[in-house]
Amino acid sequence: MILIIAQKPATRLFLLALVVLSFQTTIFNTMRPFGVCLQVMLLLATSSGLARGSEVGAIAGFAIGMMYDLVLSSPLGLGAVVFAIVGYIAGTANAFVHEPTWWTRMLLGGMSSGLGMLLMPVALTIVGREGVMSRQIIVVALVVGLTNAAVTVPATSLCRFVLTEPSKAGL
Repeated sequence: MILIIAQKPATRLFLLALVVLSFQTTIFNTMRPFGVCLQVMLLLATSSGLARGSEVGAIAGFAIGMMYDLVLSSPLGLGAVVFAIVGYIAGTANAFVHEPTWWTRMLLGGMSSGLGMLLMPVALTIVGREGVMSRQIIVVALVVGLTNAAVTVPATSLCRFVLTEPSKAGL
């Protein structure tokens, strides 16, 4: 029974997201190039969309965002909605590329991550937070977009593995 549960993509995604969340809240919280906290949870949501399409990207992005919201002080569910939008956009944009190559995945991953970093302050402003809209948002979006673009290809391969249904023939 436990083996069957461990073979489900949702379980594997949850376990991967726990590991990435632990890295996000420890290592990447202190590594701040140009004063920007790197966002590997957003990378995971983007890579899920690139790996398996818009629907799976939105669902995975929501789950990943909800896990991240549980450790943040932002309103619960706000990051989940933004991550779901980013996962959906990444999956949709990847569908428009005729034959995705490594550099198109990098470009789409970086652009989706940058867009996510632009959407978060907008969403925070909508729910009533003040002082989150500043010029620093552009720097944050560029730094996160470039760093996430650099590791999008291996992250997408990992998400493709994690989100693949186990074959019925092997059971």
